[in-house]
Amino acid sequence: MRASRSSFASACSSGLLLLLGCTKPGDTGPDASASTAPSVSAAPVATASPVAAVDPYLTAYPVSSKSIGHTSYVLKLRLEGGAVAVFKPRSKVPLGDHRYRGEIAAYRLATALGVNHVPRAIPRSFDAATLRALQSDFAEKGLPDDDGRIRGALMPWIDGYRVLPLEEKEARAQWEAWLFDTHSSIPDDRRALAASVSTMLAFDYVTANWDRWSGGNVAEDAATGKVLFVDNDGAFYEWPDPASLARQRALLGRVTRFSRRFVAALRGMDAAKVREALGDEAVGVPLVPERVVAGIVARCDAVVGVVDARIANAGERETLVFE
Repeated sequence: MRASRSSFASACSSGLLLLLGCTKPGDTGPDASASTAPSVSAAPVATASPVAAVDPYLTAYPVSSKSIGHTSYVLKLRLEGGAVAVFKPRSKVPLGDHRYRGEIAAYRLATALGVNHVPRAIPRSFDAATLRALQSDFAEKGLPDDDGRIRGALMPWIDGYRVLPLEEKEARAQWEAWLFDTHSSIPDDRRALAASVSTMLAFDYVTANWDRWSGGNVAEDAATGKVLFVDNDGAFYEWPDPASLARQRALLGRVTRFSRRFVAALRGMDAAKVREALGDEAVGVPLVPERVVAGIVARCDAVVGVVDARIANAGERETLVFE
């Protein structure tokens, strides 16, 4: 879903900020995809005690808000202590009860598959009254739970974010040639982009993401040059549209060049590993229904089948051309 933004969430590689006392009681949210932040010890003097490194995206609460979404409800939050994030809350917009879960699930599954192109997305909940006081349209669009809290996906802001318009005619013709035409050559300085798009096509089929090519849903972190698979809230539906899946499957069937590591990760995915990767939204509450897990496993197997057919036809060396 396209959202207006000059930048997006900063990846967790931006580092943990040292903040003490930044958490408002009741405003911490679960992050089942992250472990407890590591401790940072003070200088080795006799009276020193360990100082905990607190990740503000897990603990800090919002002090300002701005609506930046178009078709989905998206807020840019400044958190206590200065960290900035995107928040996709549970909302009253179409499919708004699902969209934030897609962001979390995409990040977790990508991490399990060794795909580092999906920005970090954390399950957080805030006191709805806090956001209502900060955001003028929250009462109209937000969908709090009965306990007065609002669930959503929190994504650290990326300052160097810029859209890659890969759906536009000239750019699309270029990457299609790299991936579909076995006789085409990929320039050395575009090889990383070609590899990223190849993996993205397969990842989007695995997650049943129908919304990649509607505009603005692929980006680049200018600081690192990394391609970012953003706006994943069109994925992980319990009943994905069959026509959309058929189009994705047809597009995937044209790909001739794949990542060796990604394909190896797909081969190892079964239902137990998918469940473990996606985890819970809250303790004891699975992030996605079991039907979604089964669909992911089936589509992982389908991608592996496409790759194996290609290997049988052209050979492994000509098929697994990216690391």
